[in-house]
Amino acid sequence: MKKLFFLSALFLSASFAIAQTNQIPDSSLEQNTQNKEEINYKIKDPRTLQEKFRAQFNLKPSKKIYYHNIDKSHQPITTSDYHSMAKDIKRSDFVIPEPDFSDFDDIIMPDYRVIKYNTPPGQRNIDLSHLVINRTASSLGILSPDLKKIVYTKSFFYPKFSQTASCAYYISVSGSKNPYDALYKANVISGDIYPIVSVGMDEMVNYQFITLFPIDWSKDSSKIAFKEKIGSNLNETWQTNLIIYDFNTKSWKRLTAIREAIIYWWRQNKQIDLKDYMWDIFPVGWDKNNPDRLICYAYAFTKSNPFFLGTWSIDFNEEKSSLISIDSTQAVIDLNGFGLKEINLEH
Repeated sequence: MKKLFFLSALFLSASFAIAQTNQIPDSSLEQNTQNKEEINYKIKDPRTLQEKFRAQFNLKPSKKIYYHNIDKSHQPITTSDYHSMAKDIKRSDFVIPEPDFSDFDDIIMPDYRVIKYNTPPGQRNIDLSHLVINRTASSLGILSPDLKKIVYTKSFFYPKFSQTASCAYYISVSGSKNPYDALYKANVISGDIYPIVSVGMDEMVNYQFITLFPIDWSKDSSKIAFKEKIGSNLNETWQTNLIIYDFNTKSWKRLTAIREAIIYWWRQNKQIDLKDYMWDIFPVGWDKNNPDRLICYAYAFTKSNPFFLGTWSIDFNEEKSSLISIDSTQAVIDLNGFGLKEINLEH
């Protein structure tokens, strides 16, 4: 009988211990936990890094946004929700929300200024440092002098052939009063984009490297000049060509006559055949004194410094190539197109 009583007492003690373990926690403890979580959220406030910029420009502190206040009603819950939200949307179906400027004290915008695009003349190039990883690389947009057209180029990398090809695109802009307004109105999502020049896309060639980059608009906004670089493996450039797109005829062509004229002059006057040497042209822009002509510098590559082959010009109809100077680069370049330059704030 004593043994039975001892086992019953042991069973009741164990049940009471389990009940204490599973009981509802005290409300004050729950409140303390919530307070700790809220403190952690405040520490992780994503906008605190902007406060020093606001203080620098004497702006009011921004409104705090905490992670636990973010609306999560639009996050996918089930697999079907995820597939529904992740489905492809046609370009024409994109809806671009209008910006809300109701509270100016809560906005920090990067500072931009409008510049003449081709400065310094002929020196702008496309950044290809991440082309192999991202598969594409785009140039800056260049706005025409009449504020109605923007052109930019895009390079594409095809890993199967290690090939690079390029295309130039045109966007129409209307109703702009100044270059700043026109450059901000251009929209690559909802706007109509038209390909105008493509190079290196007609065939697949292993390690072929062809890029296209805008040089500048003509003064009357009817034409735009490009430089086409041909090489291999993203590193070597064998040849640079000058390309003109004419919006009046809606066609483009390479101005190959400029290279032929340089070869002919050096063979006839200096008895040097440039076909036996590595040399190239460097298009720099439109001639300010003759708006129908483009100016190029030419160089031969030697073991030490490049050897200057003269300053040359050619008209957009490719009817006549001219030597401007055999020993000087003092040509006057016209600056016609506009671009945006970001002014970075110091952190």
